[in-house]
Amino acid sequence: MTSEPSVRVGVALCMGLVLSGTWRAQAQPPPEVEVEAQAEVEAAPEGESPDVAPDVEVAPEPPEDPQQVEARERFRQGLMLARSGNCAGALAELNASLAIVERPNTLFNIARCHEELFRYDLAVASYERYLAIAPPDAEDRGAVEATMRSLRGLLGTIVIASNVPAEVWIGDRVVGAAPGEVLVPGGRHAVELRAEGYISARREVEVAGRGRASVSIDLESAEVNVTNVTNVEENVNITEDGGAPPAVFYSALGLTVAAGIVGVAFAGRAMASGNRTEGLDPLDRAGIEAGNAETSDSQLLADIFFGATGALAITTIVLYFLTDFDGETDPDAHRDGERDSDRDVEVTPSAWLNSGGGGLSLQGQF
Repeated sequence: MTSEPSVRVGVALCMGLVLSGTWRAQAQPPPEVEVEAQAEVEAAPEGESPDVAPDVEVAPEPPEDPQQVEARERFRQGLMLARSGNCAGALAELNASLAIVERPNTLFNIARCHEELFRYDLAVASYERYLAIAPPDAEDRGAVEATMRSLRGLLGTIVIASNVPAEVWIGDRVVGAAPGEVLVPGGRHAVELRAEGYISARREVEVAGRGRASVSIDLESAEVNVTNVTNVEENVNITEDGGAPPAVFYSALGLTVAAGIVGVAFAGRAMASGNRTEGLDPLDRAGIEAGNAETSDSQLLADIFFGATGALAITTIVLYFLTDFDGETDPDAHRDGERDSDRDVEVTPSAWLNSGGGGLSLQGQF
């Protein structure tokens, strides 16, 4: 009696991560199942053995791409951090995964993290990128578009005017460039401008959702111009018989001391500002940010003047060895030399300091 053997094919199922809320696990493609058609085996006549097919060598599967493995592991780690409430840590892992492989689910969860952190502008940008690469028939496309419209209603525009091109910082991130416009969540923000070679400046700005606010911020140059004490080629002649006039040495010494005093004053101001800031109420964010800005500016000026003090101190030491303190052996020649020195070099250093800053100045006649 002949009978056909039945063919059974197993189906492999791939389990995805299931998280609470709207966090979405990244879909993994189901493993491919190769089904080989089984040929019918005709019943052999009685007493004869059926032919046995020879063994078929199966080629080993190629190893998985290490980058794909890393992207998947970072994605899973990001979901775990997001589920535990650590959205900042989740963003680091999800962005690292996105840099390797761009997947819609990764972008969706990045947008959700920004939304949880009230960074609505970045959330909208991530949702837009998500819709750009998601399948056209994605079931949640309408829901994502509705979420984007809602988030855009929470954003306001700040128009920033500045005297130099600068980066616009709010908190710990760059939100745009000035002069120009930036989108920020509605509320009160400490807008800070930063530019190379200029002292950073910060202003408090309040803007409502779908509203506009304007602010003008001018940056001051951080460069310190030190006037030359003397023209060595024209006014100071150093020969084997003599050296530089003492007035040059004392002028350099006075300038060094003045620069040091101004540096100490700014350092004391930075320390006092820091102590006042530490004593503020932790909930007074505006006061704390303003205090930190004042401390940072004072410390920068202190560093600049301390650097100038060091440079002037080296110059003073060199002049000490080059200065002729004894003068000529002939009293008349000595008096004539003093008159010539007094006529050639008259320098008066001065320093100034007030609540808005400080500096050094030179007044003299050559």
